[in-house]
Amino acid sequence: GINAEYGQHYYITNNLSIMHHNEGLIACTLVFLLVGVECGVVTDNIVPDRSGFQVLRLHATDDNLVERALSLAEEHDLSEWVELNRPKRYVDVMVHPEGRARFARAAEDAGIETSVMIHDVEDIITRHVIRRRNADNEKYDYTQFNTFEKIEKELKHISRAHSNIARLVSMGLTNEHRHLYALRVTNHIGPKPTKPIVLIDAGIHAREWVSVSTIMYIINEVVKNPRNDPLIRAFRDSYDFVFMPVLNPDGYVYTWTHDRLWRKNRAPNANSRCVGVDLNRNWDYKWGGEGTSANPCDIDYRGRRPFSELETQAVKQWIEEYKSKIVLYINFHAYGQLWMTPYGYSRDTPSNESEMLDYSQIAVDAIRNVRGTEYDFGPVYTTIYPASSISVDWVRGAEKVLIAYTVELPDRGQHGFITPESEITPIGHETWKGIEKLLIALGSDKKLLRTQEIVVV
Repeated sequence: GINAEYGQHYYITNNLSIMHHNEGLIACTLVFLLVGVECGVVTDNIVPDRSGFQVLRLHATDDNLVERALSLAEEHDLSEWVELNRPKRYVDVMVHPEGRARFARAAEDAGIETSVMIHDVEDIITRHVIRRRNADNEKYDYTQFNTFEKIEKELKHISRAHSNIARLVSMGLTNEHRHLYALRVTNHIGPKPTKPIVLIDAGIHAREWVSVSTIMYIINEVVKNPRNDPLIRAFRDSYDFVFMPVLNPDGYVYTWTHDRLWRKNRAPNANSRCVGVDLNRNWDYKWGGEGTSANPCDIDYRGRRPFSELETQAVKQWIEEYKSKIVLYINFHAYGQLWMTPYGYSRDTPSNESEMLDYSQIAVDAIRNVRGTEYDFGPVYTTIYPASSISVDWVRGAEKVLIAYTVELPDRGQHGFITPESEITPIGHETWKGIEKLLIALGSDKKLLRTQEIVVV
């Protein structure tokens, strides 16, 4: 934004408030004095301007340099955009214009090579963020990103038009009074799930739009079965699919109206002007451990206590009611192309880790066979980074759902969180193909497939 009174540019992001002036950086306290904005605060009347911000890739040659790269990002207060792939040994960080050269020098001094992945973050947001549709076009478009309002209307339409196989429930309301929806899909649907449950959720981190478009693509395949695939009919015979398409509706709406890179929910925090909790650090399994923050202004703020948030409370209540029937749990994120098993809180692994890794291999092989998209797989802690109190840890560790994954969807940094719309259908298609093969293997191994329509060989 531009402060007209002082003729200066200022940038206000989730965890960074800086002021751009010819002489360089002005301290965060001065930002507050000049424009009344506190560090880490995004006020509702300001849209962040990230012109000149870049995403740099730090190429580490060994595990020690990966850790050094992460330390550098922390030392330079670059927590807003930090993504990594440990098997590929790279770390992506977003840097602001004034700090870019200083950070690059620090990386060079540490023996870490850098390259530019995104040359101008604001430019890529402007180019890939939604062109405003015609006001009279209220229909959901599966080839585009859609507002929460359109998603809500599409879910209601599906439950009405396909009432023989689909039921929509609201699990609760958010702080801003939006519904948290769960769509259940199965043949011969009744009031409650009676078959093994396949539970998939998305949108827990607001900026990860491709997670939402991917779950909606899968809903469309499973419900409408556009190619009249006997395998999908078999799956609907065998499983209760439960889709939770947007676990963070308030944050998702905020990424459309204010800040495309917002991650947390939009709940106010007591005794702080900083807004929001990271909903994927709010689950009651090893809560508050490594990879979480107690600071409400941080992007990975865990909340005041486990399940402090309306969103996680609602999902918890649903899962606790039906946990004995859940045979597969998948939690969609972006980005990085990682198919990850628990745990995130430490190097501890579940007793059936080898089984989960076998199914991971099946899924990532099937994804690669579609168009060559390569996924790495392994435990959250060692594949991406330490992350305590996450949903997949709680689902596996506390609720004892045996097969549970966190999936970081494409890409590998070319666009990062700002997925172009041309990728929506290809990502949706390949992801469904991976899940499809996983479900065949799981159904065969556990004797879950109740159908004569397919023969598993």
